This record gives sequence, structure tokens and C-alpha cells, in this order.
Amino acid sequence: MTFDPAPYEAAGIPPAEAHRWWTWRLSPTQAATWRRAGITDPAEATQWATAQVTPGTVGRCLSAGLTAAEALLWHEYEFGLDDAIALKHQGHAPDQAYDLKHGRKPRSLDDPTAPGDAFTSLMAFAGGGDPRDRAQRFIARLGNTDALVIFSYCGADWVDDEAAAWARQNVDAPTARMWQELGLRPGEARRHIQRGLNPMGVARAWWQAGIPFEETASWAGAGLTPEEAVAQRAKGVTAEQAETLRTLRDDR
Repeated sequence: MTFDPAPYEAAGIPPAEAHRWWTWRLSPTQAATWRRAGITDPAEATQWATAQVTPGTVGRCLSAGLTAAEALLWHEYEFGLDDAIALKHQGHAPDQAYDLKHGRKPRSLDDPTAPGDAFTSLMAFAGGGDPRDRAQRFIARLGNTDALVIFSYCGADWVDDEAAAWARQNVDAPTARMWQELGLRPGEARRHIQRGLNPMGVARAWWQAGIPFEETASWAGAGLTPEEAVAQRAKGVTAEQAETLRTLRDDR
């Protein structure tokens, strides 16, 4: 399809913007409607649309202080717009609200409470009082993370910053490696885990949807389901554009 700026200009879209709206497969009418709603970035408009927010309802989100990335995250956790706004006002994050909805006690990743006996045992395992010991420093950074999870990283001699990021999600080292094979980051994997999904299940779902393996991380990291990714690909949205959405979320 060849880009024709005329319909966009006729809809009041500045020439400098027209090609970007076309690239994101948004028609002149859609572009004009989003712009009237105050959204001038087609990538952001696509995030809102994926989160099932329309130009008619985006004003409510903006008034509530909800960003496109947040709306997409609430949508990924299966909350409607009204619930997302209400829960945000109550001070809940999407993952915390999801845990509460399913009867699980949310766990703070920054819980300052003392780690207790498990931590003491791990410190002994790491080699005692030598402050230069890599494993000891790794353990000291993780606070109340599950002891068995920490052991899995120490046993694999994987104690760098990346390992700490995965351990803070209470993901053991072998499972973290599997999520990494899919190309997902710790925060992205956490959202799948909280929905009861494992790496093989996620890989299977995307494979069954016909999404190429090398594109899976971009679409999943952008917050789309396999079905939503199929629909976006059918409209001509590319994995590179999905990666742009993923970057906008900045969810490590």
C-alpha cells in the first residue's frame, strides 16, 4: 500500500504527522478522532486502543491520571476501565489488584521487614563474613526473597544484577532461564506468572496463534495477548512497532 497524504491532510492531519499515522495503520478518520481527544502520537493511540480505550473514553483515563501504558497493564490483568480507575484511586497497582481479586495476599517486592532465619542460613551458605564474597553480596541485596529461590541462583553461580532482578520476582534460576529464552524480562514474566502461566504454556499459546517465535517477546512484552497480536499483524502492524510499544511501557 502506497502512502497518500491527501486524505490525512483533508482530515486536518499536519503533513509532518500524516505518515506516522499511516505507518501505524490508523486511517485519517481514526487519526483525526484521536487528535480531537488530545492524543497526537499514533503509538500512544495504539496502546490506548489495545487497552480497549476509545477516543470517547480516553478523557476519563487522563483525568484519572491513567497513562496509556498503565491502561494497557490493567487490561492485561483483565480489569475493565471502570475497575482500573477505581482501583488506581484506591492506591492499588494492577498486579496487587489481581492478587486480591484471586484471593492471594500481595507481596511487596520492597518489603523492608527482616528476612529472618532463612536469610541467616543463606549468609552462612555464602561463606560467612567476607564482604567481598559475590554470593554474600547477592544474598544481602534480596531481603525477604524466598530462600530456596536464592539458593537456586547461588548454586548456579548466577549472582549478577540480572539474576537479582529475576530473584526479586521469586522466580528460581532454571525458570528464569526459560523466560529469558522467550525473550521476556522479569517484570513481563511476573505478569504471566501471576496469571498462572509458565514459560512452556506461554510459548505454546503464541505458537498456536501462529506468531513467529522471534516476534513473541515484542508482542507479549507490549502487553498484547496472542489473539490481539494476530489482529494487529493482520492490520499491518509490525513486530518492530510492537517493540516500540514495549519500550514505551519501560517494564523491566
